[in-house]
Amino acid sequence: MTNRSIRISALTLLLILSQVICAFAFEQKSRHATLRYSDPKLVREFNDRVYFGRSLLRILRKRNVVTSEEEGMAKIDIIIEKAMVVLDMFPDNMHITVVLLPRASDVARVYKERYGRSANHIAYYSLSEKTIYLSVSNVNLEVISHEVGHAVVDHFFKVRPPYNIHELMAQFTAKHIQD
Repeated sequence: MTNRSIRISALTLLLILSQVICAFAFEQKSRHATLRYSDPKLVREFNDRVYFGRSLLRILRKRNVVTSEEEGMAKIDIIIEKAMVVLDMFPDNMHITVVLLPRASDVARVYKERYGRSANHIAYYSLSEKTIYLSVSNVNLEVISHEVGHAVVDHFFKVRPPYNIHELMAQFTAKHIQD
């Protein structure tokens, strides 16, 4: 490899890394999750769309939240904790990343970049990255609970269950999150 091609490769890598870093300029961390987003408006919209019923709202009110970012993190932690109760699975050191994206097309673009195939997901959990990608314009409590269900199952088992079982547990989580 010539010096010129090494420089070009290094600059290309640097450009890609800078785009990734700039794409998620904001990051908040909590006990169970790291929340990444490109604009604080996404967290406010996430908060508006993820509606908590009485039981979850009671838990949220006990948290000391002031900002939209803190409320978003609190909601994600509460959903994760409730999903563990619903599934009766309490993995050690449960920690995931949640990436807020504006639209479903952004989720589809990320999915295609990661896996090389098209999909029309509004959200998905990446097993290899331990990351949930969410379309904020399509998110609701059921959607995020489903993906969190995948994350809890993934963290709980040493050997992953078959996909159909994984999916059933995620559906069960989404159905019973408000109970």
